[in-house]
Amino acid sequence: MKKAMLSSLILSAILLSPDSSANYFKDNFSWGYDNNIWTARDGNNGTPFGCSFKPNMLNPSEHGLTLSSSQGACAELQSNRYYGYGKVQGSLKSGDVAGTVSSIFTYTSWWDSPGRAWQEIDIELLPSLGNVVHTNVIYQPQGGSYQSWEQDIDLSQYGLDYRENLLTIGFDWSNSAIRWYLYDANGQERTIRMVYKDNGDGVLAYNEIPAYAWPVDKTKIMINHWYGDNSQQANYFPGQYYGASSWVYYDFIEYIPY
Repeated sequence: MKKAMLSSLILSAILLSPDSSANYFKDNFSWGYDNNIWTARDGNNGTPFGCSFKPNMLNPSEHGLTLSSSQGACAELQSNRYYGYGKVQGSLKSGDVAGTVSSIFTYTSWWDSPGRAWQEIDIELLPSLGNVVHTNVIYQPQGGSYQSWEQDIDLSQYGLDYRENLLTIGFDWSNSAIRWYLYDANGQERTIRMVYKDNGDGVLAYNEIPAYAWPVDKTKIMINHWYGDNSQQANYFPGQYYGASSWVYYDFIEYIPY
């Protein structure tokens, strides 16, 4: 009896550990999203966002979830938990409306914990840029300067177009490297970008990020669809918006911890 109780307690501790495989999830969005994983955002981020996030802009189907934007409203899901190093991946297809953004990303900042730096890893589809995926790492200490490491990757070289077919894409985040990857038209996994934490040799290479700016804190996982407010900042990112309604369809989102 005591052995059984001890085994049960050990199993419970493993399952509840924040660093255990209990953090794994995959949501296929069947008839909506899993409330145990996600919360629908209700609010506005200010400039350069031209819309407020509203739960009613999330449109479920038998398999998959559509996030829409129209007349001042857009959509976002935020994970309920915080996640560490691992793989974040999903499959999505977006409309082709200039000035909109469809994304899979990690985010944490001083809004989560006072004094914490803004740390973000991005996959973003911006029709204003054409058939490319916008990848980025963002860092800003509270009260300090904003820094980002951006790169746009042309999807046509992989036989893909996110406006026509589902794009299965993700990033692999560790304590020393971030690897963005996708599955090409033949279903083969292809690495599309690598960045590394500065190795301390005194030379910051083009594909290195300073050690102080490396994302280290546990983070929320998010997906969203929104459009810009046509401010100067928005015209740079995500581009001029002309008022059309838009959408992005997510087939699944998955997190695989280390």
